[in-house]
Amino acid sequence: MSLLNILFNFADWLEQKVLQSDGPTITEKVRALAAKPNRYGVCYSGYVINNFRFHTMSHESGHVTQNSGVVNIAENGVRYYGRLSGIFELSYNDYKVVFFNCDWYDVYHEVGIQTDEFGFTLVNKSGKIHTGDELEDDPFVFSSQVQQIFFVQDPKAELWNVVVEVRPHDLFDMGAEESSDETY
Repeated sequence: MSLLNILFNFADWLEQKVLQSDGPTITEKVRALAAKPNRYGVCYSGYVINNFRFHTMSHESGHVTQNSGVVNIAENGVRYYGRLSGIFELSYNDYKVVFFNCDWYDVYHEVGIQTDEFGFTLVNKSGKIHTGDELEDDPFVFSSQVQQIFFVQDPKAELWNVVVEVRPHDLFDMGAEESSDETY
């Protein structure tokens, strides 16, 4: 599928979503997004947002690092795990929007997601959901809505991968702050 087709599929998808959910939860910015972007868009192989450096799966091939893993935590608490297949920037009259096209893995069935005896989340990367084949499928997410993860293959099960969450670059946990009247 060409970049232009992907961009306009996204714009058509968003327009349909806005028309279906015409209510107070749709902000003016989302309505403006549904008005369709300029005719030209930009495709990236990498993008930095929220102190995370993301790369597409195709960019990673041949590299030892992995920056394509994403998690999107939905409002209902469901954690959607996936890998980044495309990064696109759409230009509107007053602003630009970057969105990710992801391969999302099945988190609804036991054949797609499990928790092991140590409490680690395991994802079966052979089962995908939200492929974009139907209007209800949603392979797109705004770049600001995801956090970075990476997958480690489970040595006991070839199809299963352990999800490892990472902290943003340049973010340090300084521990709990203790209150003290003394100054040093």
